[in-house]
Amino acid sequence: MTGVLKNIGRLRGDRVIWLLILFFAMISMAVVYSATSSLAFRKDTTPFSYLLDQAGFYIIGFAVLLVCYRIPLKIYRILSYAAIAVAAALLIVPIATHNLRSFSLLGIPIHPAEIAKVAVVLYLARIIEASGLDTFREYALKILIPVGAVCALTMMGSMSATLIIGILTLIILICSGVNRKFILWTIPIALGAVAVAFTVSVLSKGKVFSRFETFGERIERHFSGNEEEMTAQELAEYEEKTFQADQAREAVQLGGIFGRGPGNSIKRDILPNAYDDYIYAVIVEEYGLIGGIAVIVLYLWFFYRCMKIARACTRKFSIIVVLGLSTLITMQAFLHILVNVGLLPVTGQTLPMISRGGTALIIMNCAFGIILSVNRTIEIKDLKLKTEKEETTCSTES
Repeated sequence: MTGVLKNIGRLRGDRVIWLLILFFAMISMAVVYSATSSLAFRKDTTPFSYLLDQAGFYIIGFAVLLVCYRIPLKIYRILSYAAIAVAAALLIVPIATHNLRSFSLLGIPIHPAEIAKVAVVLYLARIIEASGLDTFREYALKILIPVGAVCALTMMGSMSATLIIGILTLIILICSGVNRKFILWTIPIALGAVAVAFTVSVLSKGKVFSRFETFGERIERHFSGNEEEMTAQELAEYEEKTFQADQAREAVQLGGIFGRGPGNSIKRDILPNAYDDYIYAVIVEEYGLIGGIAVIVLYLWFFYRCMKIARACTRKFSIIVVLGLSTLITMQAFLHILVNVGLLPVTGQTLPMISRGGTALIIMNCAFGIILSVNRTIEIKDLKLKTEKEETTCSTES
């Protein structure tokens, strides 16, 4: 036990980020335990069993985090090429099995879109660092085609995940100094590709790119809502389709300033996905506006610390990795929050590091580990420079 504590004490990297990981874990345990009560009832078990499952996923996730934290950056540079290829291969599996979004491996559901998000960041970081991207042909071959292929495969199962990858790619390209003309050409090309995918979806009557219909319906429901012009039957159908979003908004309203108290949520037993897609609504209902703001502050604090790490980096790969992964985590968190408070249509994106565990939780731990690996490398370099300076000073004095 003493040896373990010593090893933990020797962990390098931003201490605030290590602390934030602990905070996220504590919040996750408390809220998942409460939010799974209806699920436990349906499965004839207890919320405590789901709490143990979440603890197990966090233990696995933390083990993955430590492994990723210890891997040198030169290995990530090598793995970045394989990462996007593996992500693309995994995205094909659910399509081939007609599940579209996930597949099961040893009884564990795997969501390849979550893996693809991190893989794209690593790939872009390596390509931008290693290639000049002087011509549009090189830019298209090395960025547009590989990332576009991943987006196309992701689009088969999740439009929101595709949007996250697309927006994240655009942010990375802009921030990394890629030729602005290439980026401007990317936008119409991407819109054209989406138009082609939509046409294929229509012609195949939803058999290919079936998520277009679901995505369109969600947007229409979110921005229409003119109930006065609906018949009784249309209103009933509309309310059935907007049930989850309506219940989430009501949960936020019930929370007030101080909340109903831990474990006292009413809507957790009504919301079908209170433990993942709508966990922020449960947080606000139980812990109030104060608890909701506290969660937002944690994500903003994390992003701020990551920007400090990025500013300390000297290599493009490190800068883009930290910028990309921190933006991914923060963007997904705010996407989830805005959906829960009714400002955006339903997306099905979980709250990073807090929603009920699985592939998403493990992959997010992986992302945290990679960020801390970059930070560890910076600290080791700074320590070496400091030691060299001290040795030089000592030799000069002697």
